[in-house]
Amino acid sequence: MNVFEESEEPLMTLKHMLPKEHGTWAMLLAPWIVGCGVARRFDHAALLSLAAILMFFLAQNQMMNWMRLHFANQPDSNALRRTELLLLVFGLIGILIVSPLWVVDKLHGLIYFALLALLLTAAALFLVQKKKDRSIAGQILAAAGLSLSAPLAYYSTSRTLDHNAGILWLVNFLFFLGGVFYVQMKIDALARRKSFQRLSDRFRFAAGTLVMDSLLVLVAFGSLRWSSFSGWATLAFAPTAIQAIAGTIRLDHPAVLKRVGIISTIHSILFVALFIILA
Repeated sequence: MNVFEESEEPLMTLKHMLPKEHGTWAMLLAPWIVGCGVARRFDHAALLSLAAILMFFLAQNQMMNWMRLHFANQPDSNALRRTELLLLVFGLIGILIVSPLWVVDKLHGLIYFALLALLLTAAALFLVQKKKDRSIAGQILAAAGLSLSAPLAYYSTSRTLDHNAGILWLVNFLFFLGGVFYVQMKIDALARRKSFQRLSDRFRFAAGTLVMDSLLVLVAFGSLRWSSFSGWATLAFAPTAIQAIAGTIRLDHPAVLKRVGIISTIHSILFVALFIILA
């Protein structure tokens, strides 16, 4: 190749702006819909909160990319500059969008969400530095952070920041946490599928995941009983509970992770619909 020939790859494309982990979009948007749905209200504040969430989400993704590039053996200077530019642009747009909520709507409780987001981002950057951001710890941290969109949407639309907002975060986090454990089980099973000839072997292997899923549902039920939401909303976990049992029975079949991801997205949609209806 001629060293003076220009690269055919564009300087900046959508793949540079959007996170590669497509499942994070479900973790971000599903809780936001739940927050608006249980508040039974949708107005300009809801739209502004969604736009701000998206911008800060994209900014955080660029921050993570910058850290990965920074700690690489041979950092790409062009990629670093592009990431810095995108981080600045998304961050500034996010601040501009959230300003009316602070100044006009007087939603000063947003400061608590900002502090929590900064704390979780710091923890995520620490995992990047240790090269463990794509480990199960990183996935759990992502579920915790992205689930903040539920109480944020609830607060923005209801103008109320109480224990119900905290429980919305907890329930959404528990739902996606169960998904994290399930996917990890399927990944672990890929290398051991030859040992799952008997059904008892499959349930023995999945016992930890099944017990954890049961505990998550129990905690969600107990939390909802302490809120103004109905305990019947716990039934929103039913599709994933069925998936966990069916997935355990089929452990002798190699999992197609793309298919698992699509099914998880469908379950997120079912969770949103059932929770809003039953809560």
